[in-house]
Amino acid sequence: MPASPEAVHDLALQDLQRQFVQEILYRKSDGLRSQVVANGLDADRRLAIYRTKARETFALALEAAFPVLLACMGSEQFRSLAWTYQRAWPSPAGNLLHIGARLPGYLADHLRGMEDEYLCDVARLEWCVQEALVAADSSSVLDLTVLAAVPPESQGEIRFVLHPSVGLLRTDYGVFALWAAHQAGQPVEPARQVTESVLVRRLAEGVQLQRLLPLDLLWLEAVRDGATLAEATAALPAGDQDQLGALLVRWVTAGVITDFASVGRLAVQEGTGP
Repeated sequence: MPASPEAVHDLALQDLQRQFVQEILYRKSDGLRSQVVANGLDADRRLAIYRTKARETFALALEAAFPVLLACMGSEQFRSLAWTYQRAWPSPAGNLLHIGARLPGYLADHLRGMEDEYLCDVARLEWCVQEALVAADSSSVLDLTVLAAVPPESQGEIRFVLHPSVGLLRTDYGVFALWAAHQAGQPVEPARQVTESVLVRRLAEGVQLQRLLPLDLLWLEAVRDGATLAEATAALPAGDQDQLGALLVRWVTAGVITDFASVGRLAVQEGTGP
């Protein structure tokens, strides 16, 4: 059965769109120029306008998402990075909000073991900030009296819930101070190689970054990954498991832990409990 005229038209349009993308990003477009209507400008000039607009829009979106990385690299080097990154990972949609998601990994592939390796951690930190900015809201507040009412035999099965905007980051370079300097309008210097743990979250006044002690990071990572209270406690070094109470109070009070689920509590919520 022959294809309908509409189907033929759709296939032709898709092919034209693919050729257009190939030309804009890679300057490869056999047969595209013959389909460009001149109307006062030849095909090369018209395509150049689109190419410049696509590159600039992409670069500006990355600059907005990675201002500290931009400050570290300088405008010219950052633009060069943006354009090579765009060719490797072009946006699949007109919404450019998520185009930076692969940039930390892209930098790691190209800078690992080099003098500018710290830029990988700068990008990771800034993308964590971007994720915090667009994360869901939550008005949940964990009531410690409700938590204390969980029967002792069920407490080990409790699973805590972090605020949706919380991000946890381990870095090989001291990028927290670099971020803070940029926020204060101070010059940025290459980060020193030092292990660092950072919590990122969104508050009413904006995104907040906070250095973490290794024990806090270890426990919060277990909570984030869905561990039960028993499992999260077991993840701590044996000599530090008596710190569980302090950890719990600290992060509930700070609003980082906002809710919890337990077998009994879930049953009541689902209408199967007493």
